[in-house]
Amino acid sequence: MYNGNGNGGYNGNGGNGGYTNVGGFRIKPIYLYVAGIIALIVAIYFVMGFLQTSLVMHFGAFVGALLIIANLRELIGMSSSQRGSTALLNLLVGGGLICAWLAEAFLGRLLWIPAVLLVGIATPLIVGRANVYRTYLTTARGAIDGLRRTVMK
Repeated sequence: MYNGNGNGGYNGNGGNGGYTNVGGFRIKPIYLYVAGIIALIVAIYFVMGFLQTSLVMHFGAFVGALLIIANLRELIGMSSSQRGSTALLNLLVGGGLICAWLAEAFLGRLLWIPAVLLVGIATPLIVGRANVYRTYLTTARGAIDGLRRTVMK
């Protein structure tokens, strides 16, 4: 039976023309099915990546998380004059381990770049801790001051 609005008669959806209301938007059910299938494929991709990653990489991610958690509190809690570079060194290495795990497990080879950069930045801290640490802090403060001046204009 034709009801005058171009949708035919009753369609089982309460007379709303074959649309489903989601968050106040009218969406055709086929789009919901397509979105569900895409979400399922993405979830399978992440689970497969997680399962195919070696146990060594999972162990590295766990160690990286421990390094970040333990040293972030230490780095934030100390005053600038008391800080040694060991906490910063451990944070950089932990961040590198987490990025390497993410690159191997989920996000592809592109995330190896920040992993290598973080470990590369951490390497000079091993040799001359005080001088390199001071240089890193001076560079970071200069970058933040430059950013403030640029944004405040």
